[in-house]
Amino acid sequence: MTDRADSIAEKSSGNFSLPLIDPEKENRLRRKLDLIVLPIATLCYALNFLDRGNIGNARSAGLVTDLGLHTYDFNIGTSLYYVTYLIFEIPLALLIKRVGFIVVPISSAVFFLSIDKRLMAYSSILMFGLVTLGTAFIDGRGGFYATRVLLGLTEAASMPGISYLLTRYYRRNELTSRVGCFMLIAAGSAGGCKPLEHTIVDSGPYEQLLVGGLLAAGLLRGQIGSRSSWQNIFLIEGIITIAIGLVLIPIFPTDPERTRILNEEERRLAIARMYADQPQIKDTKEGVNRSLVKRGILDVTTLTCVWLYIGLGIFLPSILKLNYPEASTVRIQLLVVPIYATATIVALLFTIGCIKLRMHWPFSVTGGLMTIVGYSIWISTDSTAKQSRYAACFLNLTGGFINGPVVLGWAASNASPDTIRAMVGAVVSGLGGIGSIAGIWAYIQTDAPTGYHKGNSFNLAMASSLCVGALGLLFYQRRENWKRDLGARDYRLQQENVEQLGNLHPSFRYIY
Repeated sequence: MTDRADSIAEKSSGNFSLPLIDPEKENRLRRKLDLIVLPIATLCYALNFLDRGNIGNARSAGLVTDLGLHTYDFNIGTSLYYVTYLIFEIPLALLIKRVGFIVVPISSAVFFLSIDKRLMAYSSILMFGLVTLGTAFIDGRGGFYATRVLLGLTEAASMPGISYLLTRYYRRNELTSRVGCFMLIAAGSAGGCKPLEHTIVDSGPYEQLLVGGLLAAGLLRGQIGSRSSWQNIFLIEGIITIAIGLVLIPIFPTDPERTRILNEEERRLAIARMYADQPQIKDTKEGVNRSLVKRGILDVTTLTCVWLYIGLGIFLPSILKLNYPEASTVRIQLLVVPIYATATIVALLFTIGCIKLRMHWPFSVTGGLMTIVGYSIWISTDSTAKQSRYAACFLNLTGGFINGPVVLGWAASNASPDTIRAMVGAVVSGLGGIGSIAGIWAYIQTDAPTGYHKGNSFNLAMASSLCVGALGLLFYQRRENWKRDLGARDYRLQQENVEQLGNLHPSFRYIY
């Protein structure tokens, strides 16, 4: 922040004095948050990924045949999940903002407000696990559609809830690396086609990795009673979700003001960090109002990140089966593991780079370029180039994994005041889910003989647009920072509710 920005912040805060922070104590607190809050958030998101992505493994194990699904039934069911998710994500994000980090009765997120909310938390965790568990007992198209709708409904608060929680504990320049940790480690350990809120499961049945992929491979080999192997996947993973969810209920952190994971001194320091990070605001948690909700949806940074997220939603089709038609289901599962492991490690290093350089755009563009190269390889080769196409999968997924947390971190680190921070995860991942819906219909089985040429070409175009969008957002934010340095936005200090200007405040500087 420039000297001029510091001066404006001091003037606009009136008699409000910024707290002094001991760097050594702050470092200790940050380490504690990294050892408690971040692992819990990661585990919760991993459970979401595990239960969301298992539909791809179930498909490979015979779900479509056993349920009598026709050509487009699987795509329709998968689309229903994303449509439901998109509809409910923003309302649930505002509900979390209004009432606190609770386990909302229709949410999968492991949030609670106080000890009095445990009954609500208990019933909601059971609800989330039971959706997955109940999928093991469906016997037709109607049951398949119903469970996909319920899953979209119960998961709609997970991404906005967890990302909002992190904005309540971490400074702006700390966010992207933490977002990267919970998204990438969760995705890398549990499974998913991308490290975000949506997994493309229609284009092929092999979206799991590491724990998810290895667990599915084991369940596909084994036998539990007389049930089909795909039913075993839902049965066991549903039980795992319920068990872990119940353990997490009493320890999941609430707001810094009330959390039991910090002592009184640490709570005061956590709150002081948020004030010091954005000195232009006097209240770190203002009430919800229509004006701020509208701003949260129409914010230039948020809408641009929505577009970048839409591109991510259709990046990696699971086309390994097309590349290795003779391979068994279990072998395909194992071929997936090194791709996702590599993508996770590389992307984690990139998110650390974001915090070191305090920049997002070079990493976003690099991820987009990787994806462009990967899809270009697929389009320009035929089925005999197995090794080249397998290598392209590494580029495709690594590019997507890099951009996932970078895009969300880019949006979250520039979101202010609190209402907009609460909404940004929902708006970006919710509206960005349009890309996942498009991806479902971009890879139709009837196009497999062409190597999914249409879908791959579409993804190539989206990857190109992602690079253009990232550079455009860089230009906008640098220009805004320049104008604020010149005083071109000082007129906003004459408005009412200056403390709610947030990222429109003359002292606010974008982290691009």
